[in-house]
Amino acid sequence: MADKKKPNSADDRPQETDRQFLERSNIGHLMKDVLGKIVSNRPEDPIVFLADYFDSLEDQSNLVLKARNLIEMTHHSRPVFEMNVRQAYDILLKQKVGKRLYGVNGTSYTDLIKTLCRDIPQSVTTKLLKKIECVDYEAIRYDVFKSGVFTCCVLQDYVKLCEMLFNSLDFQNSGKVDKMLSEIVNEQLKAALANTRTDARKIVEAGYNLGPDGLFYALERGMRSKLNQGGQTLEQFTTEICDAFLSKVKRLR
Repeated sequence: MADKKKPNSADDRPQETDRQFLERSNIGHLMKDVLGKIVSNRPEDPIVFLADYFDSLEDQSNLVLKARNLIEMTHHSRPVFEMNVRQAYDILLKQKVGKRLYGVNGTSYTDLIKTLCRDIPQSVTTKLLKKIECVDYEAIRYDVFKSGVFTCCVLQDYVKLCEMLFNSLDFQNSGKVDKMLSEIVNEQLKAALANTRTDARKIVEAGYNLGPDGLFYALERGMRSKLNQGGQTLEQFTTEICDAFLSKVKRLR
């Protein structure tokens, strides 16, 4: 009597294609990156260059993870946060960026920013990086590092508020918000963020625009108009609302 195969055995599992394996393991991206660096740097000994690259890659990954965990230990509003950011910077200073060179370069800084933004929609992260990312080989000063990290942490809170607002506007729990309502909220945010901090009257106006009464009357005017302008998903809604925030982020250069 032939032996029966056990269910869920390795033979019964669907075989992944070569492309699926490369995507899952991120090998394709790594090889593309290292080949690009070899072509641009044209090292005298490409084999040694490859060895140094993958050696530093392992160290970089571990150090970036340690730095991220340290930054996320406390909320950015607490006094101890800046001390944690300084320690995270010091951790990345131990990273090898050359044969005898250690420090924080644009690659490790950008990797940290990306991992801090892992729960933020990719479209928002991409727009943020256009403003605060640095060149791979650039040496990153602490003030630049701190500014980028703090921006990411504030943006995380902003995205969470966007999600809460989205859920409040999703009256039918359909997973979509009417585009008209989304545009109204976006305009209220832009109007509030456009005001200056030094003008007391403008500050009061901004608080009113974003307060319950201001939003209620703005949404009520929208409800009187013809709705069903098409729905927006949470990611689409968040991406548009975050544009108001990103407009206030200054470019590093």
